[in-house]
Formats: sequence, structure tokens, C-alpha cells
Amino acid sequence: MAETEQVASDRFVPGSSDEAGTAPGDRKFRPDVEGLRAVAIVLVVLFHAGLSGVSGGYVGVDVFFVISGFVITGVLLRERGSSGRTSMLAFYGRRARRIIPAATLAIVVTVVLTYAVLGVISGDQTAIDGRWAAFFLANVHFAAEGTNYLSARQPPSPLQNFWSLAVEEQFYFVYPTVFVAIAAVPTRLSLRVKLALGLIAVTAVSFAWSVVQTGTNPTSAYFSPFTRAWELAVGALVAVATEWLLRLPPRIGAVLSWVGLAAICWSAFVFTSASAYPGSLVAVPVLGAALVIAGGVPAPTWGAEALLRLAPFGWMGRISYSLYLWHWPILVLAAEAAGRTSLPFTTNVPWLGVALGASVVSYYAIERPIRHARLFATGRRWAPLALGVVLVVASFGMVTAQLDAHGSGPSTGTSTAVRSTSGTATGTLGVSNSAALAAVLDAVHQAASIRTVPADLSPPLGSVRSDWGGPPGSCWPSLGQSSIPACVFGDVQGSRTMVVYGDSHAGMWFDTLDLIASLSHWKLVYLGKGDCPVDMLPYGDPIGWGRPGRVYAPCQQWHRFAIDRINQLRPDLVVITQELRSKPNGRSYSWAQWQLGLEAAVHMLDVPPSHVDVLGNIPILPHDGAQCLATHTNDVQKCSSPLPAYVAADNAAERTAAAAVGARYISTVPWFCSTTCTAIVGRYEVYWDRWHVTAAYAQFLDRVLADALNLNSVT
Repeated sequence: MAETEQVASDRFVPGSSDEAGTAPGDRKFRPDVEGLRAVAIVLVVLFHAGLSGVSGGYVGVDVFFVISGFVITGVLLRERGSSGRTSMLAFYGRRARRIIPAATLAIVVTVVLTYAVLGVISGDQTAIDGRWAAFFLANVHFAAEGTNYLSARQPPSPLQNFWSLAVEEQFYFVYPTVFVAIAAVPTRLSLRVKLALGLIAVTAVSFAWSVVQTGTNPTSAYFSPFTRAWELAVGALVAVATEWLLRLPPRIGAVLSWVGLAAICWSAFVFTSASAYPGSLVAVPVLGAALVIAGGVPAPTWGAEALLRLAPFGWMGRISYSLYLWHWPILVLAAEAAGRTSLPFTTNVPWLGVALGASVVSYYAIERPIRHARLFATGRRWAPLALGVVLVVASFGMVTAQLDAHGSGPSTGTSTAVRSTSGTATGTLGVSNSAALAAVLDAVHQAASIRTVPADLSPPLGSVRSDWGGPPGSCWPSLGQSSIPACVFGDVQGSRTMVVYGDSHAGMWFDTLDLIASLSHWKLVYLGKGDCPVDMLPYGDPIGWGRPGRVYAPCQQWHRFAIDRINQLRPDLVVITQELRSKPNGRSYSWAQWQLGLEAAVHMLDVPPSHVDVLGNIPILPHDGAQCLATHTNDVQKCSSPLPAYVAADNAAERTAAAAVGARYISTVPWFCSTTCTAIVGRYEVYWDRWHVTAAYAQFLDRVLADALNLNSVT
């Protein structure tokens, strides 16, 4: 989407070093290619805006990839044909002045707006995203975030659209070197033939990897430059084949161009978020884009160009890069400001107008003037590259300055265990547990009267995403992982063993249980996997893994692994804790099914049922508690809510299941709610997000939890 290098010759500004983005022999300006950009950006924008019917509009990104491969190869071939060499300095200078100024502006403005609109928590995370985007590594960053259970459940980043720009830039970084290396191969074959052979090899390997990785790690496949390389290579092949395509009969070219345009539109209206993508399906829009461009080489009168050359398509194609940069952050910020992850299309229409206005300003005030500035005349080829370097460093610096100014430190929102500094233990839990319970219940009762965020809030608002009480990384399985090494904590020399078994709720209690186990001289064995409750039921693929509607196979494999490990250990105590999950089709399990699923899990344990404690689900807020507090610092009760009815029903089902098998049930509700469930209790920020407790509050509950587990040696 970044590439709009090929422009009409009459649009050149004197002194500009722009070159036509078509191969020698082709027309210098291809109105059909410019119009194809318009089709691509409109599909992407309508998809992001939530227009029903355009469920596969994301294929517009793949169309952009093909166009970029075509244009960049055309630029390189023209330079090679006219000068006999390839200037890396000139190439990267063109890329720098074309892409970096507008991208820098979008990154910095988006970070500033996120702090202003959504507060410090979202602002910090967006600033971190911005640092990756500044160096065109957003795809690497979002791939890592997307395959992390906790990060995947956070709202989308306002800078997430920079992933595709990063893929293109990584292609631009590598491809010219490959081009020069292929050109230098001593052989009788022409440059075009050598390039074609190399590009065919890249296409075959990359496409095969796209199919394989989409089936094994779909999130990584979506963001990976290795699975996307073939899409750019196909566009490059079309440019390489220009001499042969010129011999194509115009009538055949016309048919091919219309077939290609139809393939793009068909995929945009038929594919959905449940489609296994990119996989093999991506071949439809990619080959469709290639056919549109290839069919237009002989300039057929009645080809798709008859439509794509119309003025509205041309104008939209010219501003497509700016529109791609601005529409996504504006839509995301509007949705999150309304407390949602997305808004309906009708609500988004005015915001699309805002995005269009921002794009026009960006194009005419930044993108176009810098691209054609006299400073970048041929004799100053170093200037645009120098400008690019300065802007990249400046954007990184400005984003980092925003992050530092809000004082939240290097939070990443990942599952790395971070010990809370607010823990109450100093070698002993000290206060009697009955007194500790009374203190907690009193604090919960008083919480409903808190109006403003305490000055000594723990964790501070800007650091909440760092206050995750989970285990070390090697003991926190990734979404596709179904086993972990021996994760033994607490007093590793202890004579008694406690196992905590569950999903991310086992993770959120880990730090506190580790503390309790250490002071009670118990070993603690951790067995927790996000999005994989203990109940012996099938669940759907989680966000960041697989696709909606498919059974989460790694979870079923994990169940077998975890139960085998518990039965080998024969521990003195098993603590089961979990949250609700739905069926693979997204529908809820009945409470009777949930109850039977838990009973089946306990029956599979080779442990006396009396040695099993079911630690109930915590109350869930209807919103992200931390984010809500960040936007209501002087009215924190806006972030409170009554106990959700389904939590009471969930707890009742688990209590019944525990009683049926002879296990004990521990309700956590009184530790969080009185007449209302609040986001702050005492001086503690309670919720890490909607579903999880902060490490600080979990450690505030350490004595209460120790007593509930009957670990009386902790008193």
C-alpha cells in the first residue's frame, strides 16, 4: 500500500527523481494500476469499518503487495536498462522520501491521541507499538503479541495496520540485493529470465510455507514476511514478463483483467474472519491482482482499465497510502473511546469522513511535497536517505519521550512474571487469618465509597500491565504448546506438594500461591495454560490461534499432559481454578454441561477428592477495569458494577460439581464484591483487565487464600 511510484509523466515536478513504476516496454503510467490501488484501499477500509458483506475486505492488503512487487521491479529494471547498474543509495532514498514522512507523522500523532483519548494505559501500549512501527518491525511485534494469550485478549492496537507496511519495507530491504546478485550471475540467460527463475523459486517456497504455517501457527503466518514474500514476488514476475505480455492479444488481455478483478471482489465478499488465511486461499486475490496488471500490459480498449481509469479511482488510488495510514487508528480510537473494540458501520461513517480528511491533508501537505521536493534532485541522492534516517530516529525518540513522560516504564503487556512490590509478606504472613479475612471484607465493603484514584494506588495506573503475577516464561505455554517442563516452585525441598492446575486464572494466582507455598514449606507445581479450562470439554481456537469454530486441539492435548503429570506426582493438594469458555461454535455450555465437565476432570485425577480444592472464578467486570480507571480517575465508581448473574451461576455449577465428587469449593466473590464489584479496593487496583486480578491485589489476599486452602502453617 505504500507504493505509488508510477505516476503520469505530466505530473512530475521539475527536479524530482521519481521514476515510472513499470518495466521497460510498458507504458510509463498505468491508470489501471492506480485504479487497482483504489479498489484495494476501499475494500480494506470498508472491512475495517464493519460494512456487512465485505467480510473479506482484508484481501486488499494482498492486492497492495502484488502492486508493490510489480512497481519496485519495474523501477529496478528501468534503472538497469538505462544505466546498466543499480544504485542502492538512489533506491533507498526513493523509499525513504516516499514512505517515512507520512508514516512518522501518523505514528507520532496516533500515540499522542491515544494518551489524550484513552489515557495512560492504552497510551503506553501504543507508544511501545509505535517504537516497533518506527523501525518497520511492527509485524514481528504483533506476531509475538498475537501468539501470547494475555496480549491477544487486549483491544487492537491503533497502530496495528503498520504490520503490512513493515512486511513491504522488509521486502524492499532484501529485494534489491537479491536483484543485483541475480543480475551478477554469469550465464547466457537474459536478466529477465534469471529474475523469473529466481522469483518462481521464491513464489513456490513462500506459498508452500504459507499453507503449512497457516495450519500450525496462523497468527505468525498472517504477519510473517516469509509467508507473504510470494505475493510481492508474483507482482515482480508480472513486471519481469512485460516483454512477453506485450505480445498478448488485447482481447485476451481484456478478459484476463476482468477475471482478475472479479477474483478480487469475489474473495472480498466470500472470505470471512473464519477463513484459514493466508494459507492457500490468498492465491485468489493475489492471482486476481496479477491478472488485472498483466492483462493491462497490451492496453486493451475494453479491459478492466475502462473502469479503473475513471477519475474517482485515480484520485482514491493516489491518496491510498495516506488513507491506509490514517483510517485504522481513527476507527480504533473512536471505538475504544466508546468502550468497545469496534463500532457498527453506520456509526463509523462520520469517522471515515474524518479519516478521509486527514488523508487528504497528509497527502497534499506531507506526502506529495516531500516526494517531489527540489532538494531531492539527482545530484543529491544522499538527501532523501538522510531525511529518512532522521525521521525514523525522531519518531522513535518522540514516541519514547511520550512513554517516559507518563512514567510507566517498559511495560509490554506480556505474560512475563513481574513480582508485585506491594506484597504483604516479609518472611511470615504475620496477622491471624481470621483478622486478615475481616480486614479484606471491610476493605471490599468500603470500596464502594471510593471516588478518586488513590495517590498511592498499587500498581500505579500506568504500570498495571506490568503487574501480572504469572509464572516464568518457560512455564507459561504458548497458544500452540501442549506441554511444559517441570515447573516446581515454593519450597522445592518441602515434603508436601501442591499443584495449581487451570488456565490463565491459575497464572494470575501464581505469585501469591508461590509465596504461600514457600512460607508453608510446600512444593508448588504449576500447570496452567491460557484459554484452556480444566473442564473436560472441547473449546474453540482462541484469539491469536487458528480460526473461529475450530476445536482448540492443543488444549485437548494439554489436558492429557497435565492429568498424566498430576497422576505421576500424586500431590497432597490440587488447586483447580478456571474461567468460563464457550463451545467451538461460540455458544455457551449449559451449567449442567459445565458441572459435568469439571466432575469428569476430577474423576481422572489419581488423587483423593478430599485433596482437591476448586478455587472459584473471580467476578468479571463488563469492561477493562484498568482502562476504565484511566479515563475516570475522579469518578472511579463509573468502573464498578453489580455481580454478573452468570458468575453466580458459574460458581453454583462448580460448587455442585465439587460436592458431587467430594472436593472442596472456595468462593472468591466476597474478596471482590459487597453490593457492587469495584475496580479499586483499599489502595489496590484489583483488575489487570476484565478477567484477571493484578499481582498486587492477589498478594493483598495472601493470608485469606492461605486460610481458605487450609495451609494453617502459614498463620
